[in-house]
Amino acid sequence: MSDQEVDSRDIPDYRALVVIDMKGYSKVHSHLMPAMRDGLDSSLATAFAASGLGEEWEKNLHWSDTGDGCILVMPVRRMWRLVDPLPDVLDGILARYDAERLASTPEIRVRMSVHVGPLPESFRGDAINDACRLIDSDAARDAVDRARDLGSYVALVISEPVFQAVVRPRRTIRITEHDFMPARAEVKNKYSEAAWVHIPRRSPLAHGTDPGATPAQPSEPPSESFEGGHPGATNSAASKYSIGSVGNIIDSPATPFTIKQSFKQTGQ
Repeated sequence: MSDQEVDSRDIPDYRALVVIDMKGYSKVHSHLMPAMRDGLDSSLATAFAASGLGEEWEKNLHWSDTGDGCILVMPVRRMWRLVDPLPDVLDGILARYDAERLASTPEIRVRMSVHVGPLPESFRGDAINDACRLIDSDAARDAVDRARDLGSYVALVISEPVFQAVVRPRRTIRITEHDFMPARAEVKNKYSEAAWVHIPRRSPLAHGTDPGATPAQPSEPPSESFEGGHPGATNSAASKYSIGSVGNIIDSPATPFTIKQSFKQTGQ
């Protein structure tokens, strides 16, 4: 086969991207930061391995240290594991970490975003920028605050392409589209995309509306627990949260998160 001319407009391979960020890391005293970061890295390594992603953690396509977290790039094939079971597994690990940590050691609560898109070998482009926008959005920050109030340690925000590729076709193990709350991630004059929020062990009705808003009523009574048996959770049977196809506008009776912010350059 003859060599083909390389054109910058050629579409690169699609990659899965996950961004992890610790809540409140910048407010921690500097002498406590190393222990806090070590705790995160150890928890992530354990969670990835327990979620069937040990090889992706050890031999990833790209890994970037963001100080208070990291950006990981991996092949798309097993992206579903980033959505389920990784967030729930990580939530349990951080819960145990919190129960065993010294009083002088800060707690670790994280928000994570999962996105998919074409990414060149330079690992620079819209896909990685959008993954960072998701993690920096008010939806993600609000979700991790609500997760803390609800006793969870992880808040997950996924992009619309991930939702369509993983959640809607039921590639997940335990959770379904009914366990996600629709959100809108907006960066003025730059970015406005649908996103989906999930807090492990909690139904969307527990966290899914803006303060003061009236939550949507489920079409039938909630069950005792998630199908996977997460303790203390409810499954909201919120069929109206689902969407029909890629590009459709989310039609939900609940008031979605509205995100208005100025996106600061992350260096990606």
